Amino acid sequence: MLALILWLGAFGLSWILVRVTRNVARTRGWVAPVRGDRWHAHATPLFGGVGIAVAFLVAIAMARGISDEFREATSANPALAIALIVGAIGAAFTGLCDDIFHFRPGAKLAAQCGCACAFLWICGGVEITGSAPFDSVIALLWLVSVMNAVNMLDNMDGTAAAAVSVGFVGIAGMSWFFAPGSFVFGVALVAAGATVGFLTQNLPRARIFMGDAGSLFLGFLLAALVLICARPVAIDENTNGLLESSQGWLVTIVAATGFVFVPLADMTVVSIARIRRGQSPMVGGRDHTTHRLSQMGFSGGAIVLIIVATATVSAGIAVAAATGVVAMTLAIVVLCACFAVIVGGMLRVCVRMDDAAVGGTSRQLAAFAPFAKGVIDVITIAVAVNVGYLIRWDFTIPPELTNSVAWSLPVAMACCVSVNAFAGTYWKPWSGNRWRDVGEGFLKALLGAVIAVILIAALWSPERLFSRVALGLFVVIYPVLTAAIRMFFWRKA
Repeated sequence: MLALILWLGAFGLSWILVRVTRNVARTRGWVAPVRGDRWHAHATPLFGGVGIAVAFLVAIAMARGISDEFREATSANPALAIALIVGAIGAAFTGLCDDIFHFRPGAKLAAQCGCACAFLWICGGVEITGSAPFDSVIALLWLVSVMNAVNMLDNMDGTAAAAVSVGFVGIAGMSWFFAPGSFVFGVALVAAGATVGFLTQNLPRARIFMGDAGSLFLGFLLAALVLICARPVAIDENTNGLLESSQGWLVTIVAATGFVFVPLADMTVVSIARIRRGQSPMVGGRDHTTHRLSQMGFSGGAIVLIIVATATVSAGIAVAAATGVVAMTLAIVVLCACFAVIVGGMLRVCVRMDDAAVGGTSRQLAAFAPFAKGVIDVITIAVAVNVGYLIRWDFTIPPELTNSVAWSLPVAMACCVSVNAFAGTYWKPWSGNRWRDVGEGFLKALLGAVIAVILIAALWSPERLFSRVALGLFVVIYPVLTAAIRMFFWRKA
């Protein structure tokens, strides 16, 4: 009964606030005009995501007031609750600013990384494999990827909200299986209610769009809840409202493939198709999975039903697989096989954009390069921080500093990635005919590392220790590794 009350409360709040937002947007002229690379055929009010975010936050506050279990769960995990709320608000604000000011790719990426790293820093990192640097890299790439995947799926009436709402329900189902009344269960249920409240006004023909404010907000929540599902704790009276798992990495993969199946599949189809044409995957266009289904003759309503059915099956497999290690392993195989079949099948369906000539190997590599450079940079940062600590402590880090990498690495990644993103490093060719390219890379890395160390020192507390010598080594190692990587590609040019 309490679960139904939480869901209905979030649903009702969202329905009312989205309706108010729609009326205000229409009165103010805040509408999405008709464009050739967009699906809608009528000017439609924007900023529905603001209504979703506000409804979610108000519903969470109300849930704490009416549910003793939920209040105890959030109180037992204050850092986790604060991290989730801060990251979600940051994602919504980033999306809202992008809706209004239309950020450059570098600024948008920097803001997304900032939201992800703020979440990881506040909650002290996530444990998936047991290696803090590796887990931080996985978590950062995962959070940013899902935010963009949901943003890309929001290309046709009802599609993104439908897929995400099913994902939230799946997470709530998994958490109910392990820990009824838990923090994860309550948050996922409230998020599902708020999303469905918006969906009722976004189904074909949509009366309002969520915009980036909504897609980034929902994408962050979905990605963060998947990561939280992997946190290993015991289930008893002191469960703290988290899921039990001695195999955190298996739970993460099952949750990732099951609850985010549709957004990831669409992003994969779009990325492969555009890179093959020599185009950036971040450009707009009518070549998404939904557009390919339309090309096959499905109506807008039928496409939403297909998305709901696909998301429900994948989420159901993930929930059913939570019974044991063997079931999770089998589920991963089945979900990955289905993923490959669907992506391959969708790529075979031709849309108008696919008629463009293939750009050739050089253009394809140029389109893929920004993503490869970003991943290499994040890995380099993680390696530099970890190596700094290992060198300082003769490859045996003291117990009191075991969490130093977990909390300081997100700060380092946020600062260094932001500097490189704003400077356009990922979009500029690394290979040139001047040594100045290598020098610029070294200086940008040095600037990011220095800012990171200053911020880490400012955030110091007795609970968050760090090694000054190790961070000093990071300031040296990261720029040197960056220059070495740039030199390698320069020599290969």
